[in-house]
Amino acid sequence: MMQMNRNVENTLSQIENTLGELVSQGIVIFTIPSDYKIDLKNQIEQITWKNHISGRDVSSKNFTSINQYFSILSSNAYQALLLDYSIIRCSFVFCGSKLISQNLLWWPCPVKVDTLMEEEFGLIESIKMLLEDKSASDYISMRSPIRMDFDVNNNTPIHPRAHLHMQHHDSRINCKEPICFNRFIRHILENYYPHLKVNYNRWLYLQYNYNDKYKSVEYKNKTMMII
Repeated sequence: MMQMNRNVENTLSQIENTLGELVSQGIVIFTIPSDYKIDLKNQIEQITWKNHISGRDVSSKNFTSINQYFSILSSNAYQALLLDYSIIRCSFVFCGSKLISQNLLWWPCPVKVDTLMEEEFGLIESIKMLLEDKSASDYISMRSPIRMDFDVNNNTPIHPRAHLHMQHHDSRINCKEPICFNRFIRHILENYYPHLKVNYNRWLYLQYNYNDKYKSVEYKNKTMMII
């Protein structure tokens, strides 16, 4: 039996430990343990969310569609819910000691949910009711999902191997390199929840090795984001 690679083990521990700390700080309200998968033949190890589903709603072209939020939420295809019912989920794929792909997603809840309403009708029904109520415009929260992708084998002038999606499914902002779970979560909390007081004192950050044979690619979009 193949032993879990140390980079995989460290990544899995980081996700679990950080979510546990955020639960204790009241920032995360619900968690689902990550799934670990292994392909012995190809020496591939993956950390991902449980309950993978396919279909139009979760396709990349539906990146900003509210139906995508509902689909992920209703199928429990994520690792955490933040205090405002926004979704956090992630996936890391390793071949041996090297990272070959990653997907890190923050999908903000499209409405400001009333706690009493959520207790009475349930989370999904409460959100749908607020979205359908024309008098509830004050509850609508216009925020774009943020997704960080990395694919070591897909690096072209219009598709940086490490990139960030926001606002549009075809927006790919060069991020130079893959990042660990903690760097992504800190980016989300510091930039989109500036009112929260988060204790980062015990946070550690992982660096990943990956094949670096595409360094000379010149990207069409010159924008680059450092996270």
